[in-house]
Amino acid sequence: MSSLKAYGKLDEAEQARLEARRRTRKRITIISLSSILLVAIVAAAVVGTRAGNSKKGGADNSLSTSVKAVCDVTLYKDSCYNSLAPAAKPDQLQPEELFKLAIQVARNELSKASQYFSKDGGVLYDGVRDNMTITALENCQELLSLALDHLDSSLQAGRGVSVIDIVDDLRTWLSTSGTCYQTCIDGLSETKLNATANDYLKSSSELTSNSLAIITWISKVASSVNIHRRLLNCEDQEMPKWLHPEGRELLQMSDLKKADAIVAQDGSGNYTRITDALKDVPEKSKKRYVIYVKKGVYFENVRIEKNQWNVTVVGDGMNATIVSGSLNFVDGTPTFSTATFGKSSSLSRSGTNPPPITWLRANQALAMETEVRSFRTQQNA
Repeated sequence: MSSLKAYGKLDEAEQARLEARRRTRKRITIISLSSILLVAIVAAAVVGTRAGNSKKGGADNSLSTSVKAVCDVTLYKDSCYNSLAPAAKPDQLQPEELFKLAIQVARNELSKASQYFSKDGGVLYDGVRDNMTITALENCQELLSLALDHLDSSLQAGRGVSVIDIVDDLRTWLSTSGTCYQTCIDGLSETKLNATANDYLKSSSELTSNSLAIITWISKVASSVNIHRRLLNCEDQEMPKWLHPEGRELLQMSDLKKADAIVAQDGSGNYTRITDALKDVPEKSKKRYVIYVKKGVYFENVRIEKNQWNVTVVGDGMNATIVSGSLNFVDGTPTFSTATFGKSSSLSRSGTNPPPITWLRANQALAMETEVRSFRTQQNA
């Protein structure tokens, strides 16, 4: 930098660009060194494993050391090791294989825990009479079903491909599963079942958290080889970088007369309520279904169901198309059920596996599984 200044004064714009490049190089150096250190730690564990095998001649020691090395990156190390060590096989020494096994044991544990929340003989329903607790338990059953779907999606996506290629999807599914557990517990917070439900979900929650920690660790190690490309990439940040071309066209679409369904309060569309339009959405459709909601205030609680895939809902503007709901906790509705505009679904960020993402457009702001543009929701007390 100083040598360049000696040959002539730089304008402010060029100076700023050079400063930005210098900061970027510094970040690259720091992250690269951190990645090298992390790889060195993993390599040391592998070398130690092999050395132990040559001395003791036992495959069990090798497997135990590999499991311990992977579990060391998790928050719940004991539950990680105690669940993986008995289930792991000699051909599952690689971190990717242990990660898949971690998802499987989490899924098995959640499947068992879900039975306690079932209406058909679930012990948590014993003696429950008040509507709020019953509704909260019903919400839990739905949430845990979604969590199972996310874990199943993670398992299915990892078959035949490297987990590195679908790491964004995996992290999304696993983190959403964790959110489902917590939302269930939160919904029961004002009931006598809160502590019991928390105990039932403790193990599956910890195992899911461990799976997320393992894939995050694997991703950090693998991403070190692409660090230069990712840090120096100057993509358009207004659109999600994972969004495919078809999705980009939909978000920029201006002619909405070709929408599959048009909702209008004045009767100029196919429907006068958004809920009615959603009833005609085909189940598990691989083709995107666009619902255009004309300007107006729609007093309803809208819910897109789990089997309604590839739905795009478009409005006329943030202050023109408004959905207003009035369900609230004070009136006896658990928080999970109060959403003005709710989506019950598994989701995929990069489109690698169904069910595809559902969109709600309004100002190109991305919030997990909904893309929002020209739309506003509000909740009235």
